[in-house]
Amino acid sequence: MNKVIALSVAAVLTMAGVSYAAEDVLAAKKAALDNSEWSIELKPMAGGKGKSKAEQDTLLFSDGKISSGNLVKAGYNTTNYTLRILEDNETLTWETMQTSEKDGVAFWRGDIGPDGIMRGVLSKRDLKNSTKDFNFVSTGSKKVAPPAPPASAPAVEPAADSGK
Repeated sequence: MNKVIALSVAAVLTMAGVSYAAEDVLAAKKAALDNSEWSIELKPMAGGKGKSKAEQDTLLFSDGKISSGNLVKAGYNTTNYTLRILEDNETLTWETMQTSEKDGVAFWRGDIGPDGIMRGVLSKRDLKNSTKDFNFVSTGSKKVAPPAPPASAPAVEPAADSGK
C-alpha cells in the first residue's frame, strides 16, 4: 500500500514539475513576443473569386495586445491575445479576435515554430456575413521599444486664498 501511495505522490509531483516547466517556457516565449513587430504576407485562400494579389501587413505585439497595420486603418481595435505552447513544447500559438464597427470581425491564429517563422490564418467576416480567409507567413521580425508610459497630469495646486 505504501508503494502505491509513494508512486502516486511521485506521479503528481512529476506532473506538477512538467506543468511549471511549461509555464516557464510560455512566460519566456511571451516575453520574447512582447514588443515585437512582424512583417507578414497575406495570401487569399482558395475559393475566392479570381486571383487576388498577396498583401503586406505588419503585426505589432505590445503590452499583451496585438494590432495589424492594415486593420487599424480599416477601423479595427487593438486587442488582447491568448498564448499557448503546443505539445512539442516549442511552437507558440496566439489567437485573437478584432472588431470594427464599420468593417466587421477578424479572427487571427498564428504559430511561431522552432524556426522562428510565424505562419497562420486570418478570417474576416464583414457586416453582411461574407467571409474572406487568408494564410499568412512572416517575412521578417524585429524588437521594438516598449510604448512610453502615459504622461501623468501635472499636480494642480490649490488657489491661494485672497483673504476676501
